[in-house]
Amino acid sequence: MEKQRVLVVDDDREIVNAIAINLQNEGYEALKAYDGLQALDMISTQSVQLIILDVMMPNLDGLSTTLKIREEKNIPIIILSAKSEDTDKILGLSMGADDYVTKPFNTMELMARVKSQLRRYLSLGDVNVQDKPNINLLVKNFAGELSSIPKSGKIPDLPGYKYIWHFDGQKLWVIDHGKPVDIERLDSGYRGIVPNLRQYTDNPAELVNSEIWLAVKDPLVKNPYGRSGYYAEQQFLPVIGWVYIAFFAVGIALWALAIIRRREKREFDRKLASWSGRMWLEVKIVLSLLALSAVATFTYNYYRGSGIFDWVLDITLTSCFLLLGLWWFYLMLIDLIVNGKNFFTHNSVNSLISWYCKYEKRYSWQKSMLKRAYILLAVEAVMALVSVMFLMGGVAGLSGSALLVALLIAGAGIYLIYRYLKRYDETLSDLGQLMDHIELIKNGDMKTRLEVAADADIYPAAQNLNSIQEGMSIAVAEKIKSERMKIDLITNVSHDLKTPLTSIISYVDLLNKEEGLPEHVNDYIKILAQKSERLKNLIQDLFDLSKASSDNISLDMEKIDLARLIKQTLADMEESINASGLTFRVNIPDEPVYIISDGKKLYRVWENLIANALKYSLTGSRVFIDMSLDNQGALATIKNTADYEMKFSEDEILQRFVRGDESRTTEGSGLGLAIAQSFTQICNGQFSVKIDGDLFKVELGFVTIQES
Repeated sequence: MEKQRVLVVDDDREIVNAIAINLQNEGYEALKAYDGLQALDMISTQSVQLIILDVMMPNLDGLSTTLKIREEKNIPIIILSAKSEDTDKILGLSMGADDYVTKPFNTMELMARVKSQLRRYLSLGDVNVQDKPNINLLVKNFAGELSSIPKSGKIPDLPGYKYIWHFDGQKLWVIDHGKPVDIERLDSGYRGIVPNLRQYTDNPAELVNSEIWLAVKDPLVKNPYGRSGYYAEQQFLPVIGWVYIAFFAVGIALWALAIIRRREKREFDRKLASWSGRMWLEVKIVLSLLALSAVATFTYNYYRGSGIFDWVLDITLTSCFLLLGLWWFYLMLIDLIVNGKNFFTHNSVNSLISWYCKYEKRYSWQKSMLKRAYILLAVEAVMALVSVMFLMGGVAGLSGSALLVALLIAGAGIYLIYRYLKRYDETLSDLGQLMDHIELIKNGDMKTRLEVAADADIYPAAQNLNSIQEGMSIAVAEKIKSERMKIDLITNVSHDLKTPLTSIISYVDLLNKEEGLPEHVNDYIKILAQKSERLKNLIQDLFDLSKASSDNISLDMEKIDLARLIKQTLADMEESINASGLTFRVNIPDEPVYIISDGKKLYRVWENLIANALKYSLTGSRVFIDMSLDNQGALATIKNTADYEMKFSEDEILQRFVRGDESRTTEGSGLGLAIAQSFTQICNGQFSVKIDGDLFKVELGFVTIQES
């Protein structure tokens, strides 16, 4: 007896070999193929009684191979696939398969199915479509003559019917308004609904000799013999259609209203964002995942009923969930746009850290820093212990969830260390800014404020320093204002005194010219002339000093010879020098020493310095005037030995109206050095006083220029 041949088709060679061995053990001859094209070639050249066919294969898949086989053969086909969904099974059986087995499979069950299919096949025999006998068997329920039904192989047509299903024994035709529909395309919607007619008969051979017609007319009328679900559905669809149109119109109206009143909508969006911004990021993520899951679930499994009512209900629920999901993600988008970075930073970890920072404020800065380090060490130790416990439990019990928890705890611990180091780095950076700002204040900058983040560790110290700086700035401003008021007062008083003083001097001069006055009257006139001249000089000094201090003085900056200017001043004051009994030692270079300055102002400076030396030098002592040159410029000095004990400091003697002679018996205003200092500074020079015992020394420094 010839062995029955079973063709095994699968792209996995190991599975093919395993099935072939089991078939051979059962007494069958096993043929092997590894794709659909190879299987079709073997079927066309050899006699095969059963096919075990995989679905997912290269070149030609199992479903397409089944369709090709069914065009000519009725060989039993058992589909063997890893696809286990009900829809996959229905699709495979609808394509013409006789059985469907999912991977992984039980070998004994597969062999039992093979035997069952072969038993039915051998009892019925293989019937090729070319051998179909011409048997007229027709169930007719339409108005028309049989002669109007076309012969097999032509496009079927029934007068008065626009939609037809026709099975001619070998092929199912679907005709829609006179045009055939390609139901064999892989993307055709008919693939899942065209019935496998072999399931409806005990004798598949009868199908070859049968013709089946199913046709409907366009006009839909009520069934008088019973309730028609299709009729009720068709009556219901226009109503629900208008409902959906109404909802769509309402949506368009709301959209237009949102555009027209966009300001109010933006304000409403801000309120929504303010509300959603209070939620932690973790809560938003969980709710977003739930929204995605709900939308995906209802979208994928929307059709659960068997009628149009169930379908519409499922579509409505799916639409509602989809709209709710879209609204939620729209809310998240608005939250992200309005809140920006806070969308991500407002989470449980940062909230706990903020709470801890508030707790830290109860303690001093040093204690809070120490507590932070100690608490971090304690938390890290606890997290490390718990993580190790979960890790050991996961490894011992091969629990993936325990390993995941261990990794999450370890990740949280690493994140805490990262946050601590980041905060520590920020604190060091802020401390550096604090030190730099103190340096700025020391250098006189009272305007620049120290700006640090409100949550910074040194924020209170920064605010206190800014307050101190502001107080110092106000105090300096008040002092400057007071000084300017003094200068303005002196200027105004000096100006107001000049007019009456001019009159006094003029009339004293007229009295000096009078002849025949008594001797004692002439003495009075001389005293008036001396005092008025001294008062004139004092007023002029006050006026000049106030102008120099207020930067309200005109300068004639030019190139001058400093050495020649000093010599010229000495020459002009030679008479006073000779009368003083002092010896002047002058050490000034013969070559020119050029500087950029105001010659008149510097002449006044040296005139005041020499006059000061003439007034306060010890009788018979020497006065030294020197000048030295270096890369930095020229340094001119004048020094003398005082005829009194100097009980003042360098800064005190430079104050206005301060005189070395505390008894104030000498003729002086106490403004000479102050004027000399002010004039030197506005002429781009440096002025300093040094006192060593009875030695009084004044230094003037200038930047020299090259002779052009």
